[in-house]
Amino acid sequence: MPTEDDPLKRIEALQRKVAHLEQQLADSRAAVQRTSVQQALLDERLLTLERNRLFRVWGEVYRTAASVYALLGAGKRLGGLSDLRQPGDYTRWVNREQHAMAAEDHHAIAAGWRRQPLISVWLNGSAGARDSFRSVLDQCYAKWELCLPGALEEEFADAPADSRIRFMESDDPSLVTGEYLLVLQAGDRLSPHALHFYAQALQGDLPDMVYADEDHLDSDGNRWNPLFKPGWSPELVLSTLYFGRAALYRGTGLSLDDPKVLVRHIPRVLYHRADAEPLRSGKPQYTAPPDAHISVIICSRKVQQVRECLEAIRKTSSVSLDLLVVHHLEFGDGWEMRQCVEQFQGIWLPYRGAFDFARMNNLAAAQATSPYLLFLNDDVIVQQRGWDQAMAATLARPQVGIAGAILEYPNGTLQHAGVVTGMGDAAGHCGRFQLSSDLWPWLRNTRDVSAVTGAMLGIRRELFHEMKGFDEAFPVNYNDVDLCLRIRQAGLRVLCLNLGRVIHRESQTRVGGTRHEEREALYKRWAGVLARPDEFYSMHLAPSERIALTIGHPPLQDLLPQSLD
Repeated sequence: MPTEDDPLKRIEALQRKVAHLEQQLADSRAAVQRTSVQQALLDERLLTLERNRLFRVWGEVYRTAASVYALLGAGKRLGGLSDLRQPGDYTRWVNREQHAMAAEDHHAIAAGWRRQPLISVWLNGSAGARDSFRSVLDQCYAKWELCLPGALEEEFADAPADSRIRFMESDDPSLVTGEYLLVLQAGDRLSPHALHFYAQALQGDLPDMVYADEDHLDSDGNRWNPLFKPGWSPELVLSTLYFGRAALYRGTGLSLDDPKVLVRHIPRVLYHRADAEPLRSGKPQYTAPPDAHISVIICSRKVQQVRECLEAIRKTSSVSLDLLVVHHLEFGDGWEMRQCVEQFQGIWLPYRGAFDFARMNNLAAAQATSPYLLFLNDDVIVQQRGWDQAMAATLARPQVGIAGAILEYPNGTLQHAGVVTGMGDAAGHCGRFQLSSDLWPWLRNTRDVSAVTGAMLGIRRELFHEMKGFDEAFPVNYNDVDLCLRIRQAGLRVLCLNLGRVIHRESQTRVGGTRHEEREALYKRWAGVLARPDEFYSMHLAPSERIALTIGHPPLQDLLPQSLD
């Protein structure tokens, strides 16, 4: 008679458990399948709603009202310091930040580091030097030296004997003994944890520069006006020294235009400025190669939109262009569209079947012969000369893979200023419907981004074919994001260019809305990328297109319909 210890008995028990687990797994798969079906049905209902005329009219009314407020300066939530929503929002953010940082055992963490470099803090100037001096003494990281102007020796004669202060007779920062140098403007202050986090950033490969976020101090010493920063963007540096004062340098001979320079960003506010000096910003100048030649690819089904798009191109271009228009035929033989395209010496490419943005563009790219491809929506209207030269000059650089453009709605608010991964349901346009943002003042600057919209996307033809074009697993949405992420995975950069005013009416040809299967495909392929913060955006800003601090619930207008589809 079998006992509990009988091997056969144990095998039977194990088989029952396996059968039970298999049943549970089957039930789970069925539940997932039902959820997918329900999601697909929900997508269809939402798409039907978005295409409803009343819904679209309501969206237009809302956006028009929002734009009027923005343009008149009355609707502060659409841009500027009003991004903080309420005056106390940043104060609450600071309190939360300080509470989180105070809970960390900095000394215990630092004890485990393999490198504890000496950091030299160079105090520049004298007005307000006492406050700056005290902020260095309060550092929780111990290995630092404070270099003060010799003229301040008498004023700081009462400094603690063990405070590691050096009075410098020369104003040459190269005389410091530390491995890294931080210049502290007199009157500015460091966070008590600043040098700790700088030192922490030096534990891997030694960077040439480390920079952090910063904010400002009012007359009472209260923190306000934060300046959050993106990850290292060599392109953004060409228009503004966005890394600001909160920077740690390895030596004094740093060359930021060296492609081999190693720079790290610490997404923490570690530096507090006593003044509110405005950011100086310019616009990079690009010179196109003398033999620049671009194939412009447009997919459309509306003759009038193609005509307006091509008219704008003809008026503003100076680079040699080939025009290829993929005509999405719904009915008829497309004679009128063909006449229009040939009027502009373009090539007419008829296409029948369901709308498939990826396939249509791939078919046209296969016939293009120019070294550069520019995928352009038919509802994009370029306004100023120089856009094609900047595009060609950018794409000619071997370290650049893709170049997109800052696009505006006709009312002047932003439609696209770079795609942020992990925003919204997968990826989103930061600052959409805003004129500007003091929380993210880089919106209209040429800069590195994770992805750009396919509404205006340039790439070298050979590179496009090497990457096997747009993935047709994304027939309508995310094909641009997927291509950009594959380009970055290959070690190339994606840039969003300020090409002057470029208007995008958005989705007047293509069917709007995103589908469950496309979102799932993107999540499956890029789960790791979508799960972590976008390095070219700030983790302190809400993961919504409306730029705001991550405090509380989204404001009411973020919940209102904003699709232009």
